[in-house]
Amino acid sequence: MEFKKTDFVKFSPDADRVIINLEMAHTQWVDARRALDALPISMYWQGDADRQYLTIKNKSKDAGERLGLRSADTEATLAAFEAEKSGLQLKVSNLNALIRDRAGQYRALRLPALPDKQAEILRRLDIDGLLGTDLMVVGTNAFAAYELACGVKFPVGVEETEDFDLAWCKYTKVSLGAKVRTATSQGSKSLFLSLRSVDPSYKINPRKPYQVQDSTGYEVELLAAPSTHPLPKNSVFDPMAILVEQEWLLQGQPVSHVTATIRHRACPLYVPDPRWMALHKLWLSQKPGRNPAKKPKDERQGHVLLDATRYFLADTYPLDIGFVLDLPDALRPVFDQWAQSRGFDPANPSDGA
Repeated sequence: MEFKKTDFVKFSPDADRVIINLEMAHTQWVDARRALDALPISMYWQGDADRQYLTIKNKSKDAGERLGLRSADTEATLAAFEAEKSGLQLKVSNLNALIRDRAGQYRALRLPALPDKQAEILRRLDIDGLLGTDLMVVGTNAFAAYELACGVKFPVGVEETEDFDLAWCKYTKVSLGAKVRTATSQGSKSLFLSLRSVDPSYKINPRKPYQVQDSTGYEVELLAAPSTHPLPKNSVFDPMAILVEQEWLLQGQPVSHVTATIRHRACPLYVPDPRWMALHKLWLSQKPGRNPAKKPKDERQGHVLLDATRYFLADTYPLDIGFVLDLPDALRPVFDQWAQSRGFDPANPSDGA
């Protein structure tokens, strides 16, 4: 299975501008949402006509904490809070409108889009500071980012999927956050809590503790390389510790992009290095014990992504001797098989590109 350069359809000349504009709007929206989420849930007066106290709730379940008796200072504190909150709410509303407009332009160009269910999860993870620091998107949903990186529509690869796979990357070299584990570095936010804030019906599947399901049966799975175990105690998920192939997705340079969704929202993506993802997919297509129904898609996706990387990402993701020498023993034959089938020489990677 080989994909020629002519099998890939280049994006419109306007695509780069539209993609950048959507990403800028999304970045501003995330900043505003984070600022809004950082504010207390409410601030109000509590008491009787004679004695009123300014009371604050940081979370909806809090009983409320008194900040002081009503005075010029506490009145100013309340006024400042209300002004900041209303200002941020207006900013979020305006940015939502801007994103809808820019996502409409994006969709008009037939650029890769994601379903809104996955996108809602990814926006929440982005707001909570987990996407790119703790988690990467893997599997079929990652391919929209690869198309955007290459600037072309793939002939295959972005296919509808009924589940959603995430990979744990915290404390690794591909994480955007701190690389070092510390006793105090296990923050209060977690994938499970983020999912529950999107849909409270998400529950751990007792038969598959690395997976949660919502009330409709939609599945979100967390995969983790052996080197990342044990996960923080607040993760709730219990991913398998035997998936050595997950180590490969923690190599190289991840890809980050913002796509539009079917319903004209924005969706952030942070995905593994395309070279390692492609070889990972090709290896899965040959893995003993792999679900036979999944192997053809694994093979298609692996070939199309490695071919696309060769044609369109050679400068940033070279398939040269240096890359080949870094491959583990399990992946070297997979690469060699791909290269031989195309007459590709990593010592002269520009030949025939």
